[in-house]
Amino acid sequence: FGSSAAISSTCRDMRPSRAWTAGMSAFVQQIRCALLWLLVSALLSAAGDEGTCSAGSTSPSCLRVSGSSSNSSSGSASSGAGGSASVQVPQRTEDLLVQEVEELEATAKLNAERIRLLKELQVAAGSDSENVSLPEAHVRALREKLPMLSETANPLGPSAAAEDYLISKAVIPQEQEVVFLKFMSLRTPRASSGSSSASSTQSSMPSALLVAAQADGTVRLFTPSGELALTFSAGHEHAVTNLAVAPGHDEYLLATVDAAGVIRAHRITVRQRRLTKDQKLSRRNSTTEKVSQFLGLQMNVTAQLFRQMQVPAGSDGETPQVTALAVASQQGSKFFVAGDVEGKISVFTKNGTFRGKIDATMVPGAGVEGLDVALNNLLFFAGEEWGYVELEKLEVRRVDCPRFEGRTAAATIDSQQASRVFVADEQGSVWVFNVKNKRDCKLEMQFARGSTRAPIELASVRGFVLGLERPTKGEATVLALNMSVAAGKRPGEPAGSPVVWRKSREEVRAWAVQKRFQQGDLIACVSGDGLEIEIMELLMQVYTAPQADNFGNFKLPVIAVAIILVLGYQFIKQKGKFSGSGGGGLGGKKFGGDDFAAALRNKRKLAGMKGKKF
Repeated sequence: FGSSAAISSTCRDMRPSRAWTAGMSAFVQQIRCALLWLLVSALLSAAGDEGTCSAGSTSPSCLRVSGSSSNSSSGSASSGAGGSASVQVPQRTEDLLVQEVEELEATAKLNAERIRLLKELQVAAGSDSENVSLPEAHVRALREKLPMLSETANPLGPSAAAEDYLISKAVIPQEQEVVFLKFMSLRTPRASSGSSSASSTQSSMPSALLVAAQADGTVRLFTPSGELALTFSAGHEHAVTNLAVAPGHDEYLLATVDAAGVIRAHRITVRQRRLTKDQKLSRRNSTTEKVSQFLGLQMNVTAQLFRQMQVPAGSDGETPQVTALAVASQQGSKFFVAGDVEGKISVFTKNGTFRGKIDATMVPGAGVEGLDVALNNLLFFAGEEWGYVELEKLEVRRVDCPRFEGRTAAATIDSQQASRVFVADEQGSVWVFNVKNKRDCKLEMQFARGSTRAPIELASVRGFVLGLERPTKGEATVLALNMSVAAGKRPGEPAGSPVVWRKSREEVRAWAVQKRFQQGDLIACVSGDGLEIEIMELLMQVYTAPQADNFGNFKLPVIAVAIILVLGYQFIKQKGKFSGSGGGGLGGKKFGGDDFAAALRNKRKLAGMKGKKF
């Protein structure tokens, strides 16, 4: 169309002719002219944008245009030189160190901004003002104390919270320091089907008693609910150094030993509390407000001195310090066993007779560090050695296991399988060995290193290993290791964390574990100062896969065939009995001469007896 001036002249020259005025008015022609003007102006502006760019523009079209123009100009200027490379937009280049420093500075700046915002949120959530524009539930979630995320992300950390399995049953304050703890198992009375008194006895009798011993010889017995059942003095003249209880249910024996090597055994008697006839009559005739007789402790517990023994003198003529004490049973006989710092084990019979001494260790200077009893097995560990004690033969069977070297820090027998032993080394790692015939040792598994810390004490419940860690003074941790995690791992499969739960506590002086049947297991801990005992119930179950029944698909067909066979046999039998032909319905029987004669004789006898009187 040309320039804008040409367009303007064109519009001025457009006069309404006579032919146009006949069809349309002059006003419509002016509108068409204005629209034509706008269209041409838009085309001219678009053409101008493609050819020009503003200073500093970074659009792709401007860069393309500038690149093409610079190429054309440089090509015309250097045509004599045979042409040169095209000029590109210069890019910034820096070495890797400078780029890394810039990235870190940007990250630090971003983190500083995040920290500032989080601190503002922390102040706002911690204040009680109503200006916080957050819902109350969100504020509570921000204030809630949660486990450390660093520990949660640990691959060897616990897979669940301790609160999911542990329930505190009782916290018992003590007036004097408690030094030792043990659980004494009680047999549960069996209730008859029609006896209500027997059922009430079973419900009121506890399954175990907690024995707490003090250094001065005072012994207290508590129920799992924290009720005091009995307090008595063991009668020692020196400080008590160890405590042991009989593991069986046939007889309740409790043994203590002092610094002078004196062992005193007491027999504990537990009976159901019953009212006498006079007491029942007085309660019935009483007019005062009555209190149920089933409130409070429903049993009588008594203690009686059973035996007193003396550990014999050592190699230097002095009584050695007793480091371990146990009440064991082998081949139906009970024994009192004491291990000392010289590595000797002293054996006493149930009646208190000294049986003999056994050299438990072959390493000079290594003392017996612990004794563990399970069923008819007595396990010892001393330094780098551990094994079994044969009380009848007065000998020890040391076990040498492959790949295990160093000092044995703790050892215990599996409560479900007597041939399985859990051993902890001086680094805190837990090993699982299978010992056959108390000699042949085979490594079953080893829990991942780092999942437990030294020093550690071990205890066994069904399907799990419980441990008490004391890594530093003033700190203790109770944890549970899952046996199925390590046992079910296949070669090449990534190992999961064997730690089920972990509960941090203050310093623990002593602890005890009691396994119970069809009930939650019990754990008791004494505080570091010995003035508080906490009893907890452990609610953990082992998943048992259902056994495959290969005969399950054939049960119904076999039962149906058996029913059909029985019915068919009965049908045939009854048919042969009642479907006889003739004979007055006698089932097809035919009378011979002998049968007829016998029937005739019977008839005569009956006829002769009609006139007789009896």
